[in-house]
Amino acid sequence: MGNVFSASPGDIQRAARIQAEILDIVGNSVRLFHDDATRTAGWVGRDDSMARELGPRDEKERHGTEETGEALMEAGDTMARVLSMNGNVIQGAQNDAYEAIDDASKSGRH
Repeated sequence: MGNVFSASPGDIQRAARIQAEILDIVGNSVRLFHDDATRTAGWVGRDDSMARELGPRDEKERHGTEETGEALMEAGDTMARVLSMNGNVIQGAQNDAYEAIDDASKSGRH
Protein backbone atom coordinates (compact mmCIF):
# COMPACT_ATOMS: atom_id res chain seq x y z
CA MET A 1 0.00 0.00 0.00
CA GLY A 2 3.02 2.29 0.40
CA ASN A 3 3.34 3.00 -3.32
CA VAL A 4 -0.37 3.28 -4.05
CA PHE A 5 -2.21 6.58 -4.27
CA SER A 6 -5.96 6.80 -4.49
CA ALA A 7 -8.37 9.69 -4.54
CA SER A 8 -11.26 7.32 -4.10
CA PRO A 9 -13.00 8.14 -0.81
CA GLY A 10 -14.20 4.54 -0.57
CA ASP A 11 -10.64 3.19 -0.89
CA ILE A 12 -9.40 5.68 1.67
CA GLN A 13 -12.17 4.79 4.12
CA ARG A 14 -11.37 1.08 3.64
CA ALA A 15 -7.72 1.81 4.38
CA ALA A 16 -8.78 3.67 7.53
CA ARG A 17 -10.87 0.68 8.64
CA ILE A 18 -7.95 -1.69 8.01
CA GLN A 19 -5.69 0.64 10.00
CA ALA A 20 -8.24 0.62 12.84
CA GLU A 21 -8.32 -3.19 12.79
CA ILE A 22 -4.53 -3.27 13.01
CA LEU A 23 -4.73 -0.83 15.89
CA ASP A 24 -7.14 -3.17 17.71
CA ILE A 25 -4.68 -6.05 17.28
CA VAL A 26 -1.78 -3.94 18.55
CA GLY A 27 -3.87 -2.69 21.47
CA ASN A 28 -4.86 -6.22 22.45
CA SER A 29 -1.25 -7.35 22.20
CA VAL A 30 -0.06 -4.50 24.40
CA ARG A 31 -2.77 -5.21 26.98
CA LEU A 32 -1.91 -8.92 27.00
CA PHE A 33 1.77 -8.11 27.42
CA HIS A 34 1.02 -5.74 30.26
CA ASP A 35 -1.19 -8.30 32.00
CA ASP A 36 1.42 -11.05 31.64
CA ALA A 37 4.24 -8.74 32.69
CA THR A 38 2.28 -7.69 35.77
CA ARG A 39 1.73 -11.34 36.76
CA THR A 40 5.44 -12.11 36.43
CA ALA A 41 6.75 -8.94 38.04
CA GLY A 42 9.07 -9.78 40.86
CA TRP A 43 10.25 -13.07 39.35
CA VAL A 44 13.85 -11.98 39.95
CA GLY A 45 13.27 -11.85 43.68
CA ARG A 46 13.47 -8.96 46.09
CA ASP A 47 16.62 -8.80 48.14
CA ASP A 48 19.18 -11.27 46.85
CA SER A 49 22.03 -10.72 44.38
CA MET A 50 19.90 -11.79 41.39
CA ALA A 51 17.20 -9.28 42.32
CA ARG A 52 19.76 -6.49 42.68
CA GLU A 53 21.38 -7.37 39.37
CA LEU A 54 18.37 -8.15 37.19
CA GLY A 55 15.54 -6.24 38.88
CA PRO A 56 16.34 -2.77 37.51
CA ARG A 57 17.02 -4.13 34.01
CA ASP A 58 13.78 -6.14 34.05
CA GLU A 59 11.79 -3.09 35.15
CA LYS A 60 13.43 -0.90 32.49
CA GLU A 61 12.71 -3.43 29.72
CA ARG A 62 9.09 -3.87 30.80
CA HIS A 63 8.55 -0.12 30.95
CA GLY A 64 10.24 0.42 27.56
CA THR A 65 8.14 -2.27 25.92
CA GLU A 66 4.93 -0.79 27.30
CA GLU A 67 5.92 2.70 26.11
CA THR A 68 6.70 1.34 22.64
CA GLY A 69 3.32 -0.39 22.49
CA GLU A 70 1.52 2.76 23.58
CA ALA A 71 3.41 4.80 20.98
CA LEU A 72 2.43 2.31 18.28
CA MET A 73 -1.20 2.52 19.35
CA GLU A 74 -1.10 6.32 19.30
CA ALA A 75 0.57 6.42 15.88
CA GLY A 76 -1.93 3.92 14.46
CA ASP A 77 -4.85 5.88 15.87
CA THR A 78 -3.52 9.10 14.37
CA MET A 79 -3.01 7.45 10.98
CA ALA A 80 -6.54 6.03 10.97
CA ARG A 81 -8.04 9.42 11.89
CA VAL A 82 -5.98 11.21 9.23
CA LEU A 83 -6.97 8.67 6.58
CA SER A 84 -10.61 9.08 7.48
CA MET A 85 -10.37 12.88 7.45
CA ASN A 86 -8.58 12.75 4.08
CA GLY A 87 -11.37 10.59 2.67
CA ASN A 88 -13.97 13.05 3.97
CA VAL A 89 -12.14 16.02 2.41
CA ILE A 90 -11.86 14.28 -0.95
CA GLN A 91 -15.51 13.21 -0.79
CA GLY A 92 -16.52 16.80 -0.01
CA ALA A 93 -14.48 18.14 -2.93
CA GLN A 94 -16.01 15.57 -5.26
CA ASN A 95 -19.51 16.39 -4.05
CA ASP A 96 -18.87 20.12 -4.56
CA ALA A 97 -17.58 19.46 -8.08
CA TYR A 98 -20.57 17.28 -8.95
CA GLU A 99 -22.93 19.93 -7.59
CA ALA A 100 -21.21 22.66 -9.63
CA ILE A 101 -21.42 20.52 -12.77
CA ASP A 102 -25.12 19.86 -12.13
CA ASP A 103 -25.79 23.57 -11.54
CA ALA A 104 -23.92 24.52 -14.71
CA SER A 105 -25.76 21.96 -16.80
CA LYS A 106 -29.14 23.16 -15.48
CA SER A 107 -28.35 26.79 -16.26
CA GLY A 108 -26.76 25.99 -19.60
CA ARG A 109 -23.56 27.77 -18.55
CA HIS A 110 -20.16 26.09 -18.43
